[in-house]
Amino acid sequence: MAHPRLESCLALHRADRLVEAEAGYRACLADGIDAHLPLSALLLQQGRHDEVVALLEPQVATHGDNANLAINLSIALRKSGRNDDALRVARQTTAQAPGHPAAWNAQGLAALESGDAETALHAFEQGLRLAPGQLALDLHRSKALRHLARHAEAVQVLQRLVASAPDMLEAWRDLATAQTALGQYQAALKSAERAMRLAPSDAEVSLQHAVALLHAGQTRVAIQRLEQLQADPQAWVWLAQARLRDNDIEGARAAYEHAAARDPDDPFIRHFMAALGGELPEQVEADYIRKLFDDFAARFESTLVDALAYSAPKLLPRFLAAHGADDANRILDLGCGTGLVGAALAAAGRTIDGVDLSERMLAHARAKGVYRELHAAELLQFLNGTRLCWDLVIAADVFVYVAHLAPVFAAIHSRLEPGGWFAFSIECSDGPDTQLLPQTGRYRHSPEALVRELAAAGFDQVQRETLTLRMEMGKPVAGELLLARRG
Repeated sequence: MAHPRLESCLALHRADRLVEAEAGYRACLADGIDAHLPLSALLLQQGRHDEVVALLEPQVATHGDNANLAINLSIALRKSGRNDDALRVARQTTAQAPGHPAAWNAQGLAALESGDAETALHAFEQGLRLAPGQLALDLHRSKALRHLARHAEAVQVLQRLVASAPDMLEAWRDLATAQTALGQYQAALKSAERAMRLAPSDAEVSLQHAVALLHAGQTRVAIQRLEQLQADPQAWVWLAQARLRDNDIEGARAAYEHAAARDPDDPFIRHFMAALGGELPEQVEADYIRKLFDDFAARFESTLVDALAYSAPKLLPRFLAAHGADDANRILDLGCGTGLVGAALAAAGRTIDGVDLSERMLAHARAKGVYRELHAAELLQFLNGTRLCWDLVIAADVFVYVAHLAPVFAAIHSRLEPGGWFAFSIECSDGPDTQLLPQTGRYRHSPEALVRELAAAGFDQVQRETLTLRMEMGKPVAGELLLARRG
């Protein structure tokens, strides 16, 4: 039974009379009445995370057997930026109180914050074994599934959640995100509309709804909605993208200028402003590529393969075999990403090395277990800095981020064994030797111009094959596979 004074404070707290409740809790503490747990809950409710840490760290250090205090401390540590400490406290708590579902939830959230989605998923599932159907645990489990690119499973979990809790805003928003990752744009729009009905004045919800309209092909309506959200820097970026889709180049440029004024260091904005300005830089900024694919890593394969019908990993091995270039034992996978192509080429006796700018993409590639070595590096710097040689160098969907390929071709030639092969894909230009499309921020190349550059670098026996690289905005992206041999 709680102390009568503490009971009075709890009643104030339940009545949402938070100022009076806090004063009462603090008076209890001053008089030796233990009010640490409810006071920490009130402070968490108000987002005063540093105060919770100051309140609870000494208590947990001396009363480590109080799981509820430790759970609140872990939450506050995570939200105040001390995630390593949050994870440590949560792990200690699950070890001491393995039957406490909230402790597993705290551990899962801290693991997810650190990027360890597998550990997070395990923690949430442990919590759900103890408390089946607990809504917060199910919601957080769906987040871990999305981080692991298991979007179809996440959709199933979230659909069950919104069926049982139709007013759960975060579940509707996450459902729209997962459906978008699967290319289910009409379903995502319906989920975003439901979220809008629940929170019509929320700026983030409104932005998500506008983006869902854009993905669903309602470009003009999306533009109208985005023009009403101009206080949000990200709304300017999406407005620029929507105007590009509507072929309004000047309007897109103006939107990017507004975005740049609010965030001048954003590599995405800088890159697309260069594309709209008609510039042709040597290559896409490394910061842009790294951020693009670090952010994209978890959903890369499901988006490209499932939603956009990315074909290079399937077609490249056949292309090599058709031209007698499939007998290589030492392979270098440039821009290896998550390892889709490496996995397609893996065979007994083969050694495959990979290079990519994105550490998060490399983590997914490493998990496939097909690479001997993986290097986080810019491709030209890597090629010029290594003494190793390979029988085959591949670059699938890489040169869309490089304008001038002659230096790259020369560096690859120097790292191939005599008679070695070089295979790569391109998006095809419909005119100039090189185009930088403002709609996509990617380069397109003329195959005829590249054949000349390959010859100048010392390659011969060039083979070409046309293909559809992927679908984009419902339309096929025309490309080619090219194969050349070191002479």
